[in-house]
Amino acid sequence: MVVFVFAAVLMMAYGIEKTLAATGADDNVMILRKAASGEISSIIPGETGNIIQALPDITKGADGKPVISKEPVVIINLEIEGGGYSNITVRGVSNQILELRPQVKIINGKMFNPSLRELIVGTSIAKKFPEARLNQILEFAGNDWTVVGIFSTDGSGFDSEIWGDGLQMADAFNRGSSVSTMTVKLDDPSNFEQFKQSFDNDRRLIQFEPKREKEFFTEQSQGMATFIRVLGIFITIIFSIGATVGAM
Repeated sequence: MVVFVFAAVLMMAYGIEKTLAATGADDNVMILRKAASGEISSIIPGETGNIIQALPDITKGADGKPVISKEPVVIINLEIEGGGYSNITVRGVSNQILELRPQVKIINGKMFNPSLRELIVGTSIAKKFPEARLNQILEFAGNDWTVVGIFSTDGSGFDSEIWGDGLQMADAFNRGSSVSTMTVKLDDPSNFEQFKQSFDNDRRLIQFEPKREKEFFTEQSQGMATFIRVLGIFITIIFSIGATVGAM
């Protein structure tokens, strides 16, 4: 039992690290406020977002516009199938999100209409939460949101999120033009340091920090994985003492 508990804890910590490390692309860069510990606590004002999207080294989409997603990120509470509740990340994204994150595949239903209160949910969410399945109505921020699609990202952390249009989300949560983070696609991954230098050279951007998307999510996983390991080792020690006493 002691060995089983210890192995299970290590597997859980490894699973978190592997999942979040797979969340992101090499040519995507996330921008958030320097003092923020995560996406929820970060705020980027609308005027700052306009400055960032005009920076060089950002790739252009099929419509000739920079491939950028301005993303308000919030947490809502949903009931788990079988009982209990869990916090779920709701992310507002731009209409260029499929260019920015091509690993996103709509496997059931359709993409949300940016003009409507519509959502797409990750496969993990659809499995565990009856309220978030196809054609269901979710109620949050004083609005009814229709689930119109289910998406997969091949096991990344995005599979555990709910996505909708960024402008609709910002309006529903009274964010105005402010967002939590911005994600941009570089025209060349090797231009990251040059892109980062733009933030150091512009006093208007000194409070904000660009990070490679993979690097950001890897950092986010380390804190949780370390906590699980420490807790697991503590429990394992207690179990070991009990096992030793029992053997004696």
